[in-house]
This record gives sequence, C-alpha cells and structure tokens, in this order.
Amino acid sequence: MALRLLPRWTSRSRGEPVEDRALPQAAVPSPPSLLAAAPGSPVLTAEAALRIGDVWACVRVLADAAASVPLIAYRHTDAGRVRAGGRTAELLDRPAPATTQAGLIGQAIAHLNLYGNCYIGKFRDRDGRVDTLGLLHPDRVTPELRAGQPVYTVNDGRGRQSEHGVDDVLHVRAPLSLDGLAGLSPIRQCRVALGLADGLAEHAAAFFRNGARPSGVLSVPGIAGNDTTVMQALRDQLTETHAGARNAHKVAVLSGELTWTALSGPLDDLQFVEQRRLSTADVARIFRIPPWMVGADSGDSLTYSNTEQQALSFVTYSLRPWLVVLEQAITADADLCPGGLYVEFLLDALLRADSKTRADVYTQALNAETGWLTRAEVRRLENLPAEPDQTAPVVEPIPIRATQETA
Repeated sequence: MALRLLPRWTSRSRGEPVEDRALPQAAVPSPPSLLAAAPGSPVLTAEAALRIGDVWACVRVLADAAASVPLIAYRHTDAGRVRAGGRTAELLDRPAPATTQAGLIGQAIAHLNLYGNCYIGKFRDRDGRVDTLGLLHPDRVTPELRAGQPVYTVNDGRGRQSEHGVDDVLHVRAPLSLDGLAGLSPIRQCRVALGLADGLAEHAAAFFRNGARPSGVLSVPGIAGNDTTVMQALRDQLTETHAGARNAHKVAVLSGELTWTALSGPLDDLQFVEQRRLSTADVARIFRIPPWMVGADSGDSLTYSNTEQQALSFVTYSLRPWLVVLEQAITADADLCPGGLYVEFLLDALLRADSKTRADVYTQALNAETGWLTRAEVRRLENLPAEPDQTAPVVEPIPIRATQETA
C-alpha cells in the first residue's frame, strides 16, 4: 500500500535537503486536545484537566520520575549482557535536536496518562536510517487495523492527512484497552470524577471571591420597608465594607437602634474541605499515585522507615508498569533494536540507597566466596575512575638535568 508523501524535510545530522520521506517533520504539531464524550456527559479537554491541581500533580509525579530514570541499550553476548553503543544508544541519548532523553520519556509518560496512547514518529535521513525521534500528538493520529496490519492516519493540522505503518510510527498504548488497538484515556473514562474535582476548584474560587460574609447582620427597625434609598445605601455600605475574602468575618457596625443577628456558614460550605480531600484522593486513585506524593492526607502516619517502603511501592506499582510498556515497545521495534539489542530502564538511579546501605551491600557483593561483583564493577557503579593497574611496570620519569648532561 503506497503512502502519501508530504513536503520535504531536512536531515539534522547533515543539515542538507533530503529525499521525500513517508513521515515529515510537519506532522509533529501539538495542538489542544478535545476528548470526545458521550451525549450528556461532561466534556473535558486534556489542557483543562491539567489545570486541575490534583491532575497536574499526579501527571507531573509520574513524568518527572520517569524522566529521571536512564534508558539504557543492552546487547546479549556469550559472556552476558553488555551496554550497547551505536545508533540506538545515540538516538536514546539525543532523540532530536534540542531534545533530551528525559524530555522525550517525560512527555511520552504524560501522553500515556492523558490520552492512553503515545505515538513516536521515526524520521529518516537520506540513507533510510532513523535519524530523529519525535512524539506525534495523540489527537492527530487515528489507529486502525487493516488486513492484520496497523495503519496510522496522521493529520498535519492543515487539512492534509497521510497514512503510515509501523515503519514510520511506533505506537505505545496503555495496557488497558477495549479493542486491543488503542489504549483507554484516563481523562475520558474518568471524566465524571475529574469534572467533580474541576467543579470543586471553581466553587472554591467563587466561594472566596463572592461567598465571604460578615459574622452577623445588624437590622434597623425604624426604616420603612418601602424606603429603597436607605436600604440601598445600607446594602452598598455593607457590600463595600464586608464583601470579599479580605473582609471575611468583620463585624458590621452602624449607628442608631440596631438589632444583631449572628450568622453561621451553611452545612454544604462547612463540608467543602472534606469534599476537596475526598476528591484529591479520588484523582490520586485514578492515576494510582500514593496520596502523600501529591500533598494529600493518606490517613497514615509516615515515618522515615515506612516512607522508604512507600517510595518503593510507588516505583513498583505506579511507575514501573509504564516503564515496562515503553521498554517492550521500543525493544520490539526492528528499526530501533535490531538483532539482540534491547532497552531497559535503570531503576537503581531512582532507588539509590544511602551511603551506609550501599557500603553494606558492596561488602557482601565483594565477598570472596559468595560475592557477585568485582572492585572494578563497584567503582563503575559509584562513578569512580578505574584503579591503576598494579601489575603494570612503574616508569620513573627521567630528571631534566640528567637528560641535559647526557646530551
């Protein structure tokens, strides 16, 4: 099946025009996203969801954590696995001009959590090699299955569409899916709960902007009910003096024969804080984030010991499933991982223990009978330079004076 070609693009490595490719850089724009909802359901865009503080915090926790974990390319050998160099390692370290591995991985995790799908475009140079990796906006890509092969329709945002296969697009989808082709979007599936959180945030702003009230009301019995001028003057005075959050709970004082009536907040306002707490816990549950990581009340008392276990639980159950999805998708791609290449996230960078714990582990690892590491491997793990070779002969420097006398 022939692919429709779009305008020419330029190789980043040579900086020269290249032949028309199936996937040009013009297909990479990132516009706002509108997630379709069923009739009668609230409509929530990805950008609107990120304006909810709880959603922003959850997505940022996952994206920041994933971006801080190095993605390493390995190769299987007879002596075990070794770190691989070459084109794959270069692409992982520098996916595109002005783009780092952390930026690519963090944005990919954000796409997976907001849209349920991540599309990585593979842009090629004049020799047909993958030269650049760039994320395609999920709203601009429509996946479908034709004759058992996935086909991706990419919209460039200018009314033009092109169809691509797995040679041009690497599709990473969330594990949860209804058709096995596209992942489910948490924003779309949980739009009711997220809409409630958005409504609570809007209610909070309106409450402090318009809902503040004095702690009581002073009434003047001598004013006739039809004297609108006096009543309007009293209303304007009270509004100017006591309306708004800055004037909340001030005492209204007027001269004359007055009657004081105390006011208290309605029950729905008194339960507002509890509603916000429950909403935050609900959003954290949607993204499988421990509530304490987004500043919410977890209901447990955290100490130094169980905080470490909570962090390990976050890595195991919240972060690692997304990392495994990315690992397997990249490893299964024949262009990025040919032959015996595979990629793996180095989680030790995120679970690095304190100095004393590492020293205890290295002591056991260097044990002559039960150990599994050498001193050189330990120094490499600690980013230390290699030890000088003790077996190499020591070459003494020749004194300058002796050299001159000999000459």
